[in-house]
Amino acid sequence: MNEDKSIRVPRINVVVLSGRLVRDAEKRVNDKGVGFLTFRMASDQVYMENGVWKSRPLYIDVIYPNGDLVKLDDTRGRLLKGTPVVVEGRLVYREAERDGRRVERYYIKANRIDILEVRAKKPFSDLDEDGGLPPDDEIPF
Repeated sequence: MNEDKSIRVPRINVVVLSGRLVRDAEKRVNDKGVGFLTFRMASDQVYMENGVWKSRPLYIDVIYPNGDLVKLDDTRGRLLKGTPVVVEGRLVYREAERDGRRVERYYIKANRIDILEVRAKKPFSDLDEDGGLPPDDEIPF
């Protein structure tokens, strides 16, 4: 195959992945005082084998850097084991040496995390007949 050297391949590294957290997110702070969240998520890999659809989990670590420690605490409190999320970011590769052997690691450095589940603040049975809405005369528009 002849490659056309004049074609420049763009450097696109965008990952969008949906799944559920495998364990609660953890907040960490690096040596420079910058806060970030870490968690592991599972996403289904769906494939066909012998005419039958199957799936297997894909596990990947996610790092969400954000210097706002207050916002991180709020987000961490909502990122609990089993929470469904959509993560958008870029794929990062790192290698290091541990105990005399090379360790390779891929993870997602997230720009955005969308939490897909809203937890009710109070049980539905505690709501008024109209779903907890204020009376019409109290609505300002």
